Amino acid sequence: MFPFLAVSTNTYHGFSLSDALSGIAGAGFHFVELACVKGWTNHFDLEGYSQEELKDLQKMLDALGLQVISLSAHSDLASPEGTRYLEKALRFAPVVGARVVNTGTVESERDVEILRRHLEMLARTAEEVGVRIGLEIHGDFFCSGRVALEFVRDFRSPFIGINYDTGNAIFYGDTRPEEDITFCFPWIVHMHLKDKRGGYKVWDFPALGKGEIDFRKILGLLPEEKRSIPLSVEIEFEGKFDHPKEFVDEAVRESFVYLTKLQESFENP
Repeated sequence: MFPFLAVSTNTYHGFSLSDALSGIAGAGFHFVELACVKGWTNHFDLEGYSQEELKDLQKMLDALGLQVISLSAHSDLASPEGTRYLEKALRFAPVVGARVVNTGTVESERDVEILRRHLEMLARTAEEVGVRIGLEIHGDFFCSGRVALEFVRDFRSPFIGINYDTGNAIFYGDTRPEEDITFCFPWIVHMHLKDKRGGYKVWDFPALGKGEIDFRKILGLLPEEKRSIPLSVEIEFEGKFDHPKEFVDEAVRESFVYLTKLQESFENP
């Protein structure tokens, strides 16, 4: 039922890629969302990598039985620099087998028309390389499924979709993801499974099953859609990134156990 269960390496913000991959594989996952966000979690340099570094990445993945299912390449799509960066991410994605490149959008509604123009170009690149763009529920503009729906539906490109972030719907949109997601589900190309404690603008994203989000209700929509949407666990804790690696590893393991039990309950009701 969940064929593409991944973990975002952003969960290991402040740690090396090797640390992230070993923790993800050790928890039982087989897929990763590779974080390539400049100035934040940049686990692989899309602008300056060598073929040797690319080979080393693939060796690490192969040794741990992992595959890249998506990239996180968040950038400001109101700027030419951010747009060029996302284009590089789209062209890199097929090299490592990623199906989706996730990104933020813009921070202000006044930049929406610029966003549209840049996405028109990026959609052509996405079609050329066969990779979808996942516009994330993130920030004060693109803050909920309802808002995202209006933008993506009007855009009318099968290569532009939504990366639905369950925790961000509450944090930025002050809305319950269990209801909000139903408005935009057909346009979702990727999901961040992010649990949440507290309400609007409260930064507290624990291991799955430790928060207040009803993932049974959300993931119960998947069989109705009959689509294999990549599901990427993202844990951002309480806004501090000074935990030891063992603490992060345990949160990832707890999330895997939670999702495994949830999947079993769907398969054996």
